[in-house]
Amino acid sequence: MGNYPKTLNAFDLNEWFNSEDENPIIIDVREDSELEIACFSREFLHLPISKVSAEYVKTKISDLKDKKFVVLCHAGIRSYNFGQWALENNLVNEIWNLEEGIDGWSQYIDQTIPRY
Repeated sequence: MGNYPKTLNAFDLNEWFNSEDENPIIIDVREDSELEIACFSREFLHLPISKVSAEYVKTKISDLKDKKFVVLCHAGIRSYNFGQWALENNLVNEIWNLEEGIDGWSQYIDQTIPRY
């Protein structure tokens, strides 16, 4: 299949949260200033893309490698790149990219999150 993150839209992620399946671990790669504007409404790991290195990420998720991850950013581009990088560096086994990022989530699922 190659080293590409799977894609997931806001509706599918919301369904996953509401299913019997174990919730994925959410990784938000946006910067601090973006979180101040619009914070994801569920528990997440904050790994700002500007600080990402293999060592930094390993210290944060090394014991979680076998879990399922969903990565998000503002619109889905930085998160996709992070997901691809995490797979290529063997830091995760499975990772999904939230299409449209926090912007899509706030449009379709949680309108209380400000758009920017």
